[in-house]
Amino acid sequence: MCKGFHSLQRDGQMVDVTIAAGGKIFKAHKLVLSVCSPYFQKIFLEHPSQHPILFMTDVNSHHMAGLLDFMYSGQVNVKYEDLPNFLKVAEALQVKGLHGEVGSLPARTRWR
Repeated sequence: MCKGFHSLQRDGQMVDVTIAAGGKIFKAHKLVLSVCSPYFQKIFLEHPSQHPILFMTDVNSHHMAGLLDFMYSGQVNVKYEDLPNFLKVAEALQVKGLHGEVGSLPARTRWR
């Protein structure tokens, strides 16, 4: 089922939220974002909208793309030097599975 959502997201099908971050536009599914992040879930519950547009002013496009990859596939490739900032954004957005320090991440995490 996760692969199905990721495929739909990549193809822009049945998406119901638009995210603007770092000058780029990302399409996603509220359901996936809500399951992966209490932050997004709260936004969608407190401000119901058929197709909300979220402006993430403090998130760069690389971080947003990586977070979406992780939420849809459970994997993300992040350059080692970018990891601390990436994890700060993940923590601020409460992305499940990406909280904590580098040392607390699963051993299978790969760096690029």
